[in-house]
Order: sequence, then C-alpha cells, then structure tokens
Amino acid sequence: MRLYLAYFKIKFLNEIQYKVAALAGIATQFAWGFMYIMLFTTFINNSDTNAISSSQIVTYIWLQQAFYMLFAFWSVDKDIFDSISSGNLAYELTKPVNLYDIWFIKTLALKVGKTVLRALPIFLICMLPFLGEFTMTAPVSIMAAVWFVITMFFSTILILSYIMIIYILTITAISPLGVKITFSLMGDFFSGGLIPIPLMPDIVQTILKYTPFYYIQNIPYNIYNGYISGNLEIIKIVGIQVFWIVILIALGKLLMKNSMKKVVIQGG
Repeated sequence: MRLYLAYFKIKFLNEIQYKVAALAGIATQFAWGFMYIMLFTTFINNSDTNAISSSQIVTYIWLQQAFYMLFAFWSVDKDIFDSISSGNLAYELTKPVNLYDIWFIKTLALKVGKTVLRALPIFLICMLPFLGEFTMTAPVSIMAAVWFVITMFFSTILILSYIMIIYILTITAISPLGVKITFSLMGDFFSGGLIPIPLMPDIVQTILKYTPFYYIQNIPYNIYNGYISGNLEIIKIVGIQVFWIVILIALGKLLMKNSMKKVVIQGG
C-alpha cells in the first residue's frame, strides 16, 4: 500500500505544479460552460420537454465543467501510452509490482491533480448571484449532497476501470491512437459528456441504463441538482455502479493477464 501511495503522490504533485495550464483550463471551462448553458436552456425553453428544468441543466453544466478532467475519457496518462508504443513497457514488467494497479493509481492521481486546481474556482464563481440565470445552485438537500459525494467516488472508480481497458487494448493494437480515440469518443457521448442524458430520447436513455456509461457523470450531477431523487432509487443506482466496477475491473485484469502472455517487445 505504501508503494502505491508513493506513486500517487509523485504523479499528483507533478500535475498540480502546472498552475498556468490550470488557469487556462478554467478560462476554457467557463467559455464552454456559458455556451452549453445558452444552447441547452434555449432548447428546453423552446420545446415541449419537461424532462429537466433550466436551473437543473445550468447546475449540471457547471458541475460538468468543474469536474471535466475527472470524467473526460480522453484525459489519460500519456506516459503509459508512450511506454506501450516505445517498448519501455519492458522496464515496467521487470518491477515487482502489479502493473494494472500501478496504472490505475497513476491515472487516478493524474485526474485528481488536474481536477483539484479547476473545480474549486469554478464552484466559487458559479455560485455568485450576479450571474443571474447562469448561477449554479447548491445541492437540493443535505442527503443529496451526501449521495453526490458517494456516487462521485464510485463514478471515478468506474471511469478509471474503463480507461484501464483502453490502456490494455493498446498493448496488442497496431495503432494505439485509434483505440484511444474510438473508445474515448464513445465514452464521452454515451456518458452524457456531449449531450446531457436527460435530454436524449427516452429509448436511448433506456438502452444506456444497461451500460456502465449511464452510471458515470450522469448520476452524481443529477443527484446534486435534484433530477434523480429518492434514497431507495439512489441505493439501487449505487449497487449498479458497484456491479459495473466489479465487471470492468475483472475484465481489465483478465485482458491484462492475456496481453502479458502475447506481448512482444521489439528493439534493442
């Protein structure tokens, strides 16, 4: 455990030192946040849909921007991809550690490090009343805040489990970039990263409930804004999150084991 904490600390400290990049990222999140809010609120106000209110979508978008790097499927550890494509994976295999666990911890540290510097400023500014209709609301209740934190934790583990599969598939792929782009775009769209899931057609929402994508960012954000409520319903959702985590981690470890049997390191 001490070894994994050391890996986490090194990667985390490495990420939070890029403060200028974080400031640029915050500015970018605000620009995209205002654009998405104007787009989706206009759609809601000029349609017959009553699936989600304007205030709920505003809060959803700001949460999405605050935790963008945490749930962005394309935000992965470049060093891991480089080690796979360059052959430096051979050095990783000589270390007396579990490669799956190390990659998992390093990616977690990267995402948390990138998120910490962005989330707090966005929260503080977006809750200021002078933003008017663009103001982010507080959690609808204390229990909503508690469930938000709990589901955020499981959502984070879930997306990391999915990203681990992307890493592993690139080991035997001809083009690592192709695997990354394909699986990242698929994840971003189906998890509500491009279009909030409550605004998707009912049939699409029903299908997505049978996939792990529905239970990533869609769940904590919509609990926070009150779109998803009811303790029994949320307990059921948390159970499904845990189910998908177990499935994806088991699948990832199985793929890793098989990949290590077939991996060929070229060079000299």
